[in-house]
Amino acid sequence: MDHRMSYVYGSAAPKLPQRPEQQEVRQPEKIRPKASRVAVPAYAHVPKAKLIFCVIALALMSFVVLYRFSILADLNTAMNKMNEEYNTLRDENRLLKVEIETSIDLDKVKQVAENEMGMHKPDKFQVVPVSVPKNDYNVVLDQKYIDQATDRNDKPLLEGILDSIQAAFP
Repeated sequence: MDHRMSYVYGSAAPKLPQRPEQQEVRQPEKIRPKASRVAVPAYAHVPKAKLIFCVIALALMSFVVLYRFSILADLNTAMNKMNEEYNTLRDENRLLKVEIETSIDLDKVKQVAENEMGMHKPDKFQVVPVSVPKNDYNVVLDQKYIDQATDRNDKPLLEGILDSIQAAFP
């Protein structure tokens, strides 16, 4: 069995034989071919004028964006103020409507109409009773539409449909 592969129990491991120190052998450096240099222009960086122009353009764009957002913020605050004012006016209007509805006294209205406005009740001979039937009916005021409705019998179906659409959307 090989000495190196055997396992030794305990702490008394055999010492390995000393190897003579190997001298460092340098291998000759490989000569690398020099890469040919690419022709580089003498002035390869960005001109100062172009750089300054880009910085100024960027600053102007950022100011435009900030100005836009400031205008939007001002409009939002103005809109919020107007909404608050609208809500207060709407609430006041509701309160006034309720107050008007509760404060109407029909006797007082009659007195003001008779005394201040000179109004009076009609006499019995001035009252004309009108009987209105309780069934539903429509009144058509457009004579052209009535004429078209009565003349539908002699028109083709498609033309009648088109005429009814035109009558619905004048």
